[in-house]
Amino acid sequence: MRPIIISLLTLCLATPALAQNGTYTTELAHSPKFAKAYQEMTHLPAWVTGTDAVSVPTKSITLAGHSYIVGHVCKPHDCGDNQLEIVFSDNGKAAWGLLSRVYGKTVYQMPLGEPDATILDALQASYRANNPN
Repeated sequence: MRPIIISLLTLCLATPALAQNGTYTTELAHSPKFAKAYQEMTHLPAWVTGTDAVSVPTKSITLAGHSYIVGHVCKPHDCGDNQLEIVFSDNGKAAWGLLSRVYGKTVYQMPLGEPDATILDALQASYRANNPN
């Protein structure tokens, strides 16, 4: 009798999860139940969008004959684990970033603004320059 009760409880607990199977991800992400969590997941951290980030002086660089400005910002009181490298086009019409987060000993990096390979290399070089260890 006991194994039957455990099986029934397992089936009852699994039923809500099974109800989500087959739903398209975009439908789920924009449904009232999941929309808030989805939108919060896609926001940049407040330290990136605010003005309180710690920053360093920018540097001018030339890539493939074009001028750019490279900058670096990090989260106040947690710079080692939360950083953003930024490359601005010299004319100010475009910007790309590399958001870096450290969890334990692993560095996770997310490019922002769809940088091409040359810009991504510059972002990664900036990260290495600001993290020499």
